[in-house]
Amino acid sequence: MRRLGACLMIGALALGAGPAQEKKIELITVKYDGLKQEILKHRGKVVIIDFWATNCVPCIQALPHYVELQQKFGDKGLVVITVSVDPIDNKKRVERAQQILIDNKAALRNFILDEPMEVWAKKFEFTGLPFSYLFDRQGKWVRLRSLDHPNYDEIVEKTLLDFLKEK
Repeated sequence: MRRLGACLMIGALALGAGPAQEKKIELITVKYDGLKQEILKHRGKVVIIDFWATNCVPCIQALPHYVELQQKFGDKGLVVITVSVDPIDNKKRVERAQQILIDNKAALRNFILDEPMEVWAKKFEFTGLPFSYLFDRQGKWVRLRSLDHPNYDEIVEKTLLDFLKEK
């Protein structure tokens, strides 16, 4: 995985933290296989993969919820990963994705797919945004799409809480 430009840094003042608590926000390019490796790296933890795009208003509105979930449950074994599906060759969209992450203080594992839509859309059974994959501690997963659940955020959190209870 390569870094997309220079690492993005949020200063301590932007986060309201002291110098020792500075957080780094990066947007890292990844291919499908690299994303699989990232998930495997966290086996034994509960993993949420949030797929989003800069032109998806519900996706952007959901981002603070994912940041909050990581803060709330990270010490209980949760890892939140965001994946932008914005076209990597569209500089304006990539810059917007970076800015959205900064604005939301999304100090998570943040990736942007570096493959044509035809490749990842088939592999992820893409039908619309937002959608998420949730992995339990053993690596079993469930896919949730907002199109299937009018109360999407509640379903994601309930599934997450169920997974966190498992050992």
